[in-house]
Amino acid sequence: MCSPFVRKEANRLFWLVKGHLIPISEPDHIVESYYESYFKRLWNNESQCLEVYERGFEAAYKIREAEMLNEEIATVAVLGGHYD
Repeated sequence: MCSPFVRKEANRLFWLVKGHLIPISEPDHIVESYYESYFKRLWNNESQCLEVYERGFEAAYKIREAEMLNEEIATVAVLGGHYD
């Protein structure tokens, strides 16, 4: 399973290159491969323009985290509910 750090960092690197987040449906092994490949791609990019490209990432990722949490909550059984 992809750690929260790797998932967020992969999304940040993907955002820097593509301008949007990784699709939420991507499995963990794909997210991890994005992390590795985009890290290598951006490693030597020392330009200051990366700060410009990073604008909006934190807000977009907070929305994504809420989506992931809601999706996870929807799959959890509700305690105290009536079961058939």
